[in-house]
Amino acid sequence: GNEPQGTGYAVQIAALNIRSEADAIAKRLAAKGYAAYVLNPAAGTPQIYRVRIGKFGSRREAETIATKLEKEEQFKPWVTR
Repeated sequence: GNEPQGTGYAVQIAALNIRSEADAIAKRLAAKGYAAYVLNPAAGTPQIYRVRIGKFGSRREAETIATKLEKEEQFKPWVTR
């Protein structure tokens, strides 16, 4: 998917410099019902593909998802704006 519009908190799962690896993680999460997407690097920035989930209205909501992913998927996610 694509980055949701608007402001809010996102859960970042991983930051990778290989697009296909980022896509694979996003796909795996999407298959489990998470609204995962890959954030492309902005022009002129290092080639880092960020795998994120959602825009959540509150930090607490985002942290709940982050904790769940850590337990279920053994990721080390963090909440970002």
